[in-house]
Amino acid sequence: MSKASYFIRKATKQDAAFIWQLIWRVGINPLGLDWRRFVVAVHEHGVRIGCAQVKSHKDGSLELASVAVVPLYRHQGVAETMIREILKDHNPPIYLTCRGSLVSFYERFGFSELFELETMPAYFRRVKRVFTWLEKRKWVERLAVMVWNGE
Repeated sequence: MSKASYFIRKATKQDAAFIWQLIWRVGINPLGLDWRRFVVAVHEHGVRIGCAQVKSHKDGSLELASVAVVPLYRHQGVAETMIREILKDHNPPIYLTCRGSLVSFYERFGFSELFELETMPAYFRRVKRVFTWLEKRKWVERLAVMVWNGE
């Protein structure tokens, strides 16, 4: 398959069902899916092929989340383009959680992994504690908490 031509735009209300369906399809956290926080990748033929968001938490932290690409369009730079678009429109710090196997993917954007709970905002400390408990029981892959400081 040749590299797709696509563009990134802010999501509209008409994208809400696509976002919800894609997030469920790829099996990532379906909580906090508000289309108003999303960007959408759209193929040159008008087909939506990806989405990503930045959401804020009660502790004031921002999270890059819900990065998803339709399987047919993976490995063509769609996620990378959405992430770069989001980062240029937001001020650091921005946090994220991901499977341990994805740490190197996010490092290319300047994210670095946090290992000490004290260095994480309250929301991420809570999530990390829960996942550490689950990891010890071999129920989930290791969860990494990462931060982007604009570098």
